[in-house]
Amino acid sequence: MSAPAKSSTPAVESRDWTKATTPELLSSSEDESSVLNMKAKEHHRCKQVRREERQRWEAEARRACEEVERKAREEVERAKAEVEQRAREEAEHKAREQVEKERAESQARAELQQRKVVEEAVKQRAVEEDNGTRGVKKESERGTGGKSGRRGLVRFILFYFCFCFANFFL
Repeated sequence: MSAPAKSSTPAVESRDWTKATTPELLSSSEDESSVLNMKAKEHHRCKQVRREERQRWEAEARRACEEVERKAREEVERAKAEVEQRAREEAEHKAREQVEKERAESQARAELQQRKVVEEAVKQRAVEEDNGTRGVKKESERGTGGKSGRRGLVRFILFYFCFCFANFFL
C-alpha cells in the first residue's frame, strides 16, 4: 500500500482561528498580538453592528405592533361611538313615535268628545223642535222666538268647527 498523497495546503493543527485564517497577515514587522487585537476589534465591531441591526429590527417591530394596537383601539372606540349614536337615534325615534301616538290619541279623544257634544246638542235641538211642533204653547208663550233657538245651534256648530280647526294645527 502506498502512502496517501499530500496536498499543497499546509496542515493546520492549531485551534487558534486567527492563525489558521490569517497566515498572510503575519509579517516580520508585526507581531502576533497586534494581529490578534485587530481581529478581536473586527469581531467586536461585527458583533456591535449585528446587535444594532437587531435592535433596529426590534424597535421597528415594536413600533409596528404599537401602530396595530393603536388602530385596533381606534376601531373599537369608533365602533362604540357608532353603537351609542345608533342607540341615541333609536331612543329619540321611539320617543318621537310615542309623543306622536299620544298626540293622535288625545286628538281622537277630543274629536270623539266633540262629536258626542254635537250629537247631544242635535238631539236636544230635535227634542226641542219636536216639543215645539207638538207643543201646546205658542212661540210667544214659550218666551223664545224660533230664530233664537236656531241661532244657538248655529253658534254651537260654528264653535265646534272653530275648535276642530284650532286642534288640527296643534
